[in-house]
Parts: sequence; C-alpha cells; structure tokens
Amino acid sequence: MTVRSLLTSACLALYAVGFARADGALPPVVGKARTVEVSAGDSLYELGLKYNLAIEHFAFANHIPVSLTVGSSRELTVPSRRILPSNPPRDGLVVNLPERGVYLFRDGVFQKFYPVAIGQPGRFATPIGEFKLVSRVKDPTWMPPAWAGLGEETIVPAGPENPLGDRWMGLSMPGLGLHSTTQPSSIGQAASHGCMRMYPHTARELFDKVRVGDSVRIEYETVRLGRDPDDGSLCMSVFPDVYNQKPLAARAQELLAAQGLGSLLPAEGLAGFVKDPEGLPKPLADGNVALSVDGQANREPGLLLKAPSGVWLSVEALRRAGVTAAYDGTTKSVARTFKEQNATYSTSDGALIDGRLFLPARTVLQALGIGFHWDGANKSLTID
Repeated sequence: MTVRSLLTSACLALYAVGFARADGALPPVVGKARTVEVSAGDSLYELGLKYNLAIEHFAFANHIPVSLTVGSSRELTVPSRRILPSNPPRDGLVVNLPERGVYLFRDGVFQKFYPVAIGQPGRFATPIGEFKLVSRVKDPTWMPPAWAGLGEETIVPAGPENPLGDRWMGLSMPGLGLHSTTQPSSIGQAASHGCMRMYPHTARELFDKVRVGDSVRIEYETVRLGRDPDDGSLCMSVFPDVYNQKPLAARAQELLAAQGLGSLLPAEGLAGFVKDPEGLPKPLADGNVALSVDGQANREPGLLLKAPSGVWLSVEALRRAGVTAAYDGTTKSVARTFKEQNATYSTSDGALIDGRLFLPARTVLQALGIGFHWDGANKSLTID
C-alpha cells in the first residue's frame, strides 16, 4: 500500500499562538544577483553612480577597503538585492541608517532604493523615529546652525557653495531632511551633521516623486529577515553597526527569537553572517528543496527548508505524506497522527514563516515511524 493511499482528511487547525507576529509574514527579497568585472584603478565612485549605490555598498558586499578606486582586477558583486523593510508606509519613505539607504513606497508598492550619507556617530547621529515630509524646496538657502561657526546672521544662498545642493526635502523635525550635496563622494558614509545627503541626480529624482505629507520612518536595523519569493528561502541581511548600538550576533538572535525562528539557526551558526557584515540577503534556510512522496518529486517553494539545524517540514508537506494534525489551543500544542501512531509537539518547537508552521523533519518522522531518506547532493527528502 502506498503512502498516497493512506491519506486521510487533514485537520490542520493551526494558529500562530505564541509567536511574535500573528501572520508570521516576512518581507520579500527584491532585486537580481549580478556581478561586474573591474580592473585595478577603476573608480568605485563611478560604479556607484552607474548602479545607484554607494562606495560603501560595494566595499561591504565584496570585503574590500572603502576607497575611491578598486585595488586589483577582479569580479565584484553588485549589491542590488535587498530585503524590504517590515511594515512600510503606503506612501512615503523608510530610511535604514546602517544600510545607508532610503526606500520609496507609493500606493503600497516598493518603487526604488536610493543611497544616502548619514549623520556622524555621537553628537550628530541621525535621529530615529516617525516623521512627516513637510517641505520641498528647489535651490534652497542655508541658514547655518551654531555648530557651523559662521555666525547667527549668516545666510548661504543657493549655488555651488551651499552644502544643501539644489534640492531640500524637510522633515517634521526642524533642521532634519534629505538633500542634495556638494560632496557627492561622501554618499554612503556616516559623514553629515544629521541630515541625509544624496547624489544630486538622485535627490532631484526623489524630490519629484515625494509629496508633502508623506510618511518618513528613520530606523536603525542592523539585521533584517526576509523570504526569497523565487525559491522560498529564508534570508538574513546584516549591516555594520555604525552607531555601536548592539552586538550584531545578539541582535540577530533577538530578531530570530521574536519571529519564532530561533530553532532554525543555532547561535554558533550566526558567525558567518555577523563577522563581516555584507549587507546582502544570505540564505539562513534554503527553500529550494524537493519533497518526494510515492516517487513523485515536488520542489514547490515553502514545502521544506534546509537549515544548519537540519531539514524542516511544513504542515503541508506532512499532509502530503499522510499525516493528520490537530491544534490544542489550551496547551498550545499540535497532535499529529500517522497510521494510528501519535506524537505531540509544542508550537514553540516549530517556526512560523509566512503563516506556515515548520517542524524538524527527523524528530517528527521518527516519532511517527515514517521512513525517510535525505539526499544532500540533490537537496531532496524522500518519504518512504
């Protein structure tokens, strides 16, 4: 008798009780991976202008010094893949300071990422919080604050000497805004006195896209989690802790725990992510894994995950193997049955990702007496 013939009606009343987010949803990974060949002496600044990135983005992603030029001929990763911010505004901006960039959203849809320079650590650190865009000014004048040491009566008119450049987008905190700059090579650095500088051409582009009243959230996310919609992989991006707020490993563990994903990656497994932060989405758990039942293989994204802690099965994968499940809200546990063999698990033993509960394959299958085989070369789990 085949496993398929043993299928019974699945009672999958599974809820997200006990997890940090009710829906378990993670933001998507956007952008395509690509590389570019460079020669010694090539300008990283020009490369940044071409790909709408900063020198720092290339340096972090490729483990090279932050420099105006490339030190040796090589292939460089173009860091154009990103995990979108969580809970973005329907219309407005999200600035992530460690990422040195701002995301534009319009009508609930991500539009574009722009590189920025941020405030210097310490006294001039860019503030974090929820703001509104309150002004859009072409060719602004600049009234230097006290730190500039230019005197209270000084006014710098529009022109090549004005550090605000030719575009100013002011926020609801006085003196704070996004603007063009006369120092475009500083984009990507923590170099300003609190404002967010932009390349002149990108400042003009963003200026034309934003509106007074738009929401602007400035956040400080050194670690971000997301899902790759193409293969279902769970990804993590880690950025340098420019303001030294919290050790990266501790922040990563905190975020994983808050999402109910701490079981997927042991603490020691974070070392490769946090030692040299690249700012690139790197797989925490591979979703490109095949499930084979009764000789029929399925590589549907989201059925299985291959993490450093082992293979994890979704409820749907177990259902396809003939396992029924019922959720007990009182004990917050899941009872599973296969051919009259029962096993019960706490929901805290699992991981809830995009509304799907995943449980460790070896533990569940062995407890239910189900034979299985893992083919590492082909990334395939066969259920006998």
